[in-house]
Amino acid sequence: MLRALLLKEWIKLRLPGWLPLVGIAVALADAWMTMRAIRNNHGAVPLWSMLIYKQDIFFGMLVYILPLSGAWLAAVQYWRECSGRRLRLLFHLPVHHRVALFAPAAVGLAALAALTVVELGGFALLLASFDLPAELAGAMLRTLLPSALGGAVAYLAVAAVLAEQFTPRRLGMGMAGLIYVTLLTRTFGYGGMDASLWLYAAACLPWLLPVEAAALRVKEGA
Repeated sequence: MLRALLLKEWIKLRLPGWLPLVGIAVALADAWMTMRAIRNNHGAVPLWSMLIYKQDIFFGMLVYILPLSGAWLAAVQYWRECSGRRLRLLFHLPVHHRVALFAPAAVGLAALAALTVVELGGFALLLASFDLPAELAGAMLRTLLPSALGGAVAYLAVAAVLAEQFTPRRLGMGMAGLIYVTLLTRTFGYGGMDASLWLYAAACLPWLLPVEAAALRVKEGA
């Protein structure tokens, strides 16, 4: 049964999952063209000044792609599952309700992790094409890690909002998710959140609870 649930979620994401990849490609192209334009128009010195001293976030699109991807994947997976009485039927499957409930999340978060690897790998190749020092390139790559956490929060927040039936709670969870994602996508120079990244990761773990709580309220008719 678990295998069937996972396969169903994979089929859901097989085509819509390409949209985040297109977004990553566009964001990488934008970052590459920005760096190339500065180097070609002003020379290598202004480019290095921008990167080392100003620490301009010229790859802002990459920062927001993962949270948007997380929200998109959750919407694709949970929109129909949470419509009408379909969510209530989830509790009548011949598996534990947590297995049925979190199988979609496992597939969605795994897809989001794969997108994170693609984004970081593509950005690493982009930076290598400009012969940047490993220390600088590493700091720039680490700048994207909080947005990966933001992607996971966006995924779980959208899933919880779709599973919730009570509008005020929906609005509350949506606002809380937006605040979390906003904090995780703020940039403080390259690698600005390195020291506290584990704290941010720990603060994201409670987002696993609203999804189950919303589903259980549906089961109980609350």
